[in-house]
Amino acid sequence: MKHFLLFLLIAASAHAFAQDTLSEAQFRKDSLEIVKVKLARPQFKFDNRITFAEEQAMAITGFDLGVLLKDKLRVTLGYYGMKERLKAYDIIKGEETFGRLVELKYGSLNTELIYKDTRFLSLGMPLEVGAGVNTFQNVNITTGETLSTRSGGLAFVNFGMSATFKPLRFLGLKGIIGYRKVAYNQVKDFNFDGFFTSIGLNIDVHAVVTDIRMYKLMKRYKRGNNISNAVEIITD
Repeated sequence: MKHFLLFLLIAASAHAFAQDTLSEAQFRKDSLEIVKVKLARPQFKFDNRITFAEEQAMAITGFDLGVLLKDKLRVTLGYYGMKERLKAYDIIKGEETFGRLVELKYGSLNTELIYKDTRFLSLGMPLEVGAGVNTFQNVNITTGETLSTRSGGLAFVNFGMSATFKPLRFLGLKGIIGYRKVAYNQVKDFNFDGFFTSIGLNIDVHAVVTDIRMYKLMKRYKRGNNISNAVEIITD
């Protein structure tokens, strides 16, 4: 009887060890499947740019949406807008001030080659082709009266260097410094050529999904504490 009980204990231990080994192998397999490099990863970015033209800094805001291919090439479509008063054209006549307003709306095809990528920092070379419409208004600033309006098409190229700081894997702060060269401008009395800077909030949608899947996997295999797992996954 003792030998039989000993046999059952050994068999149970061997079965438990086999199950643990199987669970470990399956966990590693499932983990690798989740974190493997994908062909395309969804991307989204809020963008706030400062562009310099005729010695004036002007704000351009917008967003882009697209994919990151093989963690190397970012391809997105963007939409941006700007509405500013061109201070260089201000004229004071008596008690009234006259000036010019500019409004720019454009779409763009944005590409960026990522040539260095680490956990907290990535470096890239963005190239953007944009086209849209710019509208100029000569106005009486004192009274708010619009005196004349001109609109025309605009096409240009942006190129430069970028750096993205990633405190969290799915969230990054992206900075760009570059130069804008106009290829076509119907309203020729204003030159948009010039330098620009950009600060944007970059969201890696794929990283968000990956973190959620990894958290659920660790919970299913009962790995560690749920709270500590969540913190490690987010900050890793």
